[in-house]
Amino acid sequence: MGVSFSQAARRVATKYVDGSSLDAAVEVLGARAEKDIDALDSEGKASLISFLVRNLRELSVEEATELERKLLREMGAVPKPMKTIVVKDDISVITLRNYVRYLCVYLGMEWNRGMLLQSAVSDLARFALTRGAGTFEISAAREKVSFRVHIDGQVAIGGAWLSTSNEPLLAGVRNLARGLRSTSGAQGSQLEFDVEWAAAVA
Repeated sequence: MGVSFSQAARRVATKYVDGSSLDAAVEVLGARAEKDIDALDSEGKASLISFLVRNLRELSVEEATELERKLLREMGAVPKPMKTIVVKDDISVITLRNYVRYLCVYLGMEWNRGMLLQSAVSDLARFALTRGAGTFEISAAREKVSFRVHIDGQVAIGGAWLSTSNEPLLAGVRNLARGLRSTSGAQGSQLEFDVEWAAAVA
């Protein structure tokens, strides 16, 4: 028989919280806590880990982030080299934000910067919704996340619209991104950008 999620989590989390707190957090997961860890894909593991850590309420934000990162790495919840998410409604905006958060934690982005990136990408997704829909291609490497975004509607005539737009929903991306590239035409609008940081120690 394989190792369950709760068993794998306890190996790491007991260094951060007392047994009663951990028991209570595991209990909230119900039957999901006893799933074989090898039967879960990376995002399935990440979802359970995030839910578990959110229920360990005595931890500071920094401690919770460190624990979540160690759980992700210990359980082999490695992000895909590339992930595509289609944004077509409010639920898919939340899905996108949660995936970006997972990347930020796993890769070691500092908590405050990670929150800024999550907000910026969420705003960009909402901007895409005002134009119909959007497709986000996200690739991750140590200390860098790269985005390629297609927005269904034409934002402006010509290129460089992202760097010149006064749209409030684009301000967060402009402040964080490096290597901004944007084009717009009858078939829709595109932008590409990178976000870099110094990774936290595992």
